Amino acid sequence: MASIYRRGKVWWIHYLVGSRSVSRSLKTANERVALDEKKRLEALEITDRLTRPSNTQIVPFLQSFGEFLRATRTRKSAKNDLSYLRLFFGPCCEALQLGSKVPHKFRQAQRSLPTVPDQFGKLHVPVKRLEQISAEMIGSFIQNRIVKDRIAPKTANRVREVLHRMFSYAIEQHGYVCPDPRHRNPAKGVRRIREPAPTITWLTHEDIDRQLAVLEDHPQLRAMVAMYIYAGLRREEALWLVPKDVDLDARMICVRAKQVQGQSWQPKTKRNRSVPISQDLLAILEVYQPRVASPWFFPGPTGGRWDPDNFSQDIREINRPAGLVWSCLDFRHTFGSHLAQKGESLFKIAELMGNSPEICKRHYAALVPEKMRDTVEFARPPAKDASDEGSASEIVKQLLEKIERLESERRRQPHPRLRIAR
Repeated sequence: MASIYRRGKVWWIHYLVGSRSVSRSLKTANERVALDEKKRLEALEITDRLTRPSNTQIVPFLQSFGEFLRATRTRKSAKNDLSYLRLFFGPCCEALQLGSKVPHKFRQAQRSLPTVPDQFGKLHVPVKRLEQISAEMIGSFIQNRIVKDRIAPKTANRVREVLHRMFSYAIEQHGYVCPDPRHRNPAKGVRRIREPAPTITWLTHEDIDRQLAVLEDHPQLRAMVAMYIYAGLRREEALWLVPKDVDLDARMICVRAKQVQGQSWQPKTKRNRSVPISQDLLAILEVYQPRVASPWFFPGPTGGRWDPDNFSQDIREINRPAGLVWSCLDFRHTFGSHLAQKGESLFKIAELMGNSPEICKRHYAALVPEKMRDTVEFARPPAKDASDEGSASEIVKQLLEKIERLESERRRQPHPRLRIAR
C-alpha cells in the first residue's frame, strides 16, 4: 500500500513495486491532490499494472548511447547531439569528453582536441542512475540555462529533443522503466519553448556581383561560392563533391552518399538529390580548373578534402578587407530567397535544397509574392462618367417637368363624387 507524507509544505508518496521502495515528490501542497494520487497508485497495484522501475547506471549507458549516435547518425549530427548531452551531464564518460576519438570512417588521422575549461562545470545534473532524472529536473535545468546563461530557445529545444531520443533508446535497448507513472519518457513531460521567427540574411543581385568580384583572384573559392549561391548546397555537400557528381553536359549536380578513400559520407537528411545547374553557375564552372590532381571536385590546398572550418576561415579572411561578412549559410539562403521571390512553389524549393516543405515555409514564405493585392482594397461605388453628366441632368429635368404637368392637370379636373347630374 502507498503512503503519503509531508516534507515542509510539499507532499511526498512512498510505495513498493515488488520489493523495491520508491519515494517521490508529488509537487503539490494540496492534501486532496496527494490523496487522489495515492488512490490512483493503489488502483494500479491492485490491477497489477504498477511496473517496477529499472536500474540503469548512467556512465555505461551514456557511453553506449554515444557509440550508438556515432554509428547511426552523420558525423556533424552525432557531434551536435553529444555536445547537448555534455551540457546536461558533463563529461562524465569517454563519449562525452572533448577531444574523444571518433570512428575511423569519419577522420583522416586520429587526434585529440586541446583541453578547454568547462563553462558549465558546476551546473551539470549530478545523477548516478538514469531513473533519477525526472521531467521536473529536465524542465528546471532548461529554464535555468535560459534565465542565467541566456541560451537561445532553439538550443533549449535541441536539449529536450536529444534527451527525448536518449530515453527512447533506453526504453528500446536497455529496458528502462520510468519510476514516475505519469510519463513513459520523462522528456515528453517537458514543455517545448516557443522559438522566435528566424532571421534570414541573403544576398541581392548587387551583393552577388560584389562577392564574386572580391574572389576574382581566387578562382576555386569563387567557383565554390557560386556553387553555394546558385545551387543552394550546404557547406559540406560542396566539399564532398567528386568530379562525377558534377555533369556540365547534362547541367546537373548530384548530392549523394559516397565513400572516397575510406571515408564515408551521407547528406544531412540521408536523401540523395539532384540540383540543375543554372546559366550563371555554368558560365563559372566551365572555366574552373582544379589546381592539383585530386579525387575531389573542389580539392583543398594540399589536394585532400577541405576541412569545413578551414574553408569558412579562408572565406572570412578574404572578405574581411572588403567589409563582407557573409557565410556559407547566407549563400545557401540566397538560393532559396531568390527562388521564392520569383514565385516558385515552396515544395520545389524544398526539393532542390534538400529540406522539408515546413522548413522552407518557415524561412521563405514571407518572400513569396502573393496575388491578393485586390483583396485588401475596400469596396467603392462605381465612378460617374463625366461625359454623361450633362445628358443625365437633362433627362432628370424633363422627367420632373412631366410629373409636375400631369399633377397640375389632375388637380384641375373635378372630383367624380362632386359632379352634379343634369
